[in-house]
Amino acid sequence: MDRTLAIGRILIIDDENINAETMMDTLEDVNYHVVLAANANQAKTIVEDQIFDLVMMDVWMPAQDGMSLLEEWTQSGFSTPIVMMSGHAEHQDVVKAIKLGAVDFLEKPLHDILPLVRKILSEQVLEKSEHTINGIEFNAPLKEARNIFEVQYFNHHLQENKHNIAKVAILAGLERTTLYRKLKDLGIDKK
Repeated sequence: MDRTLAIGRILIIDDENINAETMMDTLEDVNYHVVLAANANQAKTIVEDQIFDLVMMDVWMPAQDGMSLLEEWTQSGFSTPIVMMSGHAEHQDVVKAIKLGAVDFLEKPLHDILPLVRKILSEQVLEKSEHTINGIEFNAPLKEARNIFEVQYFNHHLQENKHNIAKVAILAGLERTTLYRKLKDLGIDKK
């Protein structure tokens, strides 16, 4: 598929190759650009270098499971919408995933994922156009809201600039030493 014609970038994290490839074929047929990861470690490496509009992740994977990766990414300010998937989930899994920040939970095998993908991506475009800020509770104290925003801001720019501190410092209008201190205070991994 020609990436320049893609209408959205989707990362699918699933250790079951046949499921991942079936979803990829379905989505690429309608011009989504899809990248596959077989486990959490591969996914972490991929998101260091690429930006996605949507992540679709299996709950049960070897080594690190999808729930713990969802929690890790949510706590670090990762703002890409994440849909969790499982072939044998229980009600408490669905509730936990939503509480951890997933935008939806799908039962496998997935029969018709296109309506869901279109809905999530169109909502994301609408949110961006309304200039909303994800993850900030406006009833929280200002310092807490500012910290959440700064974590998202710096994670975004670090990811966009492949963790080049000099570039991020220029974009943020900060000296590099000030940026290093701020990243440390916010608990952001500089890599």
